[in-house]
Amino acid sequence: MNHSRNLPTGSKAYAKTAVFTALTVPDSLLNDHNLKAGTWGLMHIEQGMVQFFVKDNISPLAALSAGDTFVILPEEKHHIRVSENAAFYI
Repeated sequence: MNHSRNLPTGSKAYAKTAVFTALTVPDSLLNDHNLKAGTWGLMHIEQGMVQFFVKDNISPLAALSAGDTFVILPEEKHHIRVSENAAFYI
């Protein structure tokens, strides 16, 4: 499922992370951070659940599960929480 955010027309991937799990997800993703201006992210969930939070919100903006993708906006302060069986990449 695409959660109603879209990449700009003509966007092209320039990098891809490793597949992260609950054991390998970097601490930086679990704490508030943001993408630089003009940089968009596309998260792909392979298994488990990933919750996406915008800074200062106690409820997730999105709860993502296997097969979902989610667009991360430039300069949007956010963090994630992952289930024990999560596997995802950006």
